[in-house]
Amino acid sequence: MRSLPLLLCFLLALAACGSDDRPEAAITDPALGWAGPSDLRPRDGTLDRVEGFRAYVEIVNRDWKNDPEGVAREYLLVGEGDASVDGTTVTILRDRLEDDSIRAERWVLELERAGEGWQLVSARWEQRCQLGRGHQSFGPSLCL
Repeated sequence: MRSLPLLLCFLLALAACGSDDRPEAAITDPALGWAGPSDLRPRDGTLDRVEGFRAYVEIVNRDWKNDPEGVAREYLLVGEGDASVDGTTVTILRDRLEDDSIRAERWVLELERAGEGWQLVSARWEQRCQLGRGHQSFGPSLCL
């Protein structure tokens, strides 16, 4: 019977470990690495933790900092998808998805020059629905 309170404490502690409510410092510690945005597909389309990523970029010494696509992929932690760079805008597109509702999704990141490298300004996510399943233009609205 004594082990029940101990087991409950352990389970509560374990549940807290999976929380996305970590402070920014926890996600910008170079020893821990970058943990990415809390949600790659936010309902309103705006990705978070941009400031945390900017702080992370300032304290790490990595080659990807000099490549706009590298910065975008490091922030998103998305290795797949076609990337295009147009000035200070990086777009990563995943098309022809094997999904009955969603045809494509893309992430659009705005960057700015920061010394010799690049720094993230903003990031958003959008999707395009399959024919007959909703909107055909990119946007964060749900598909049917």
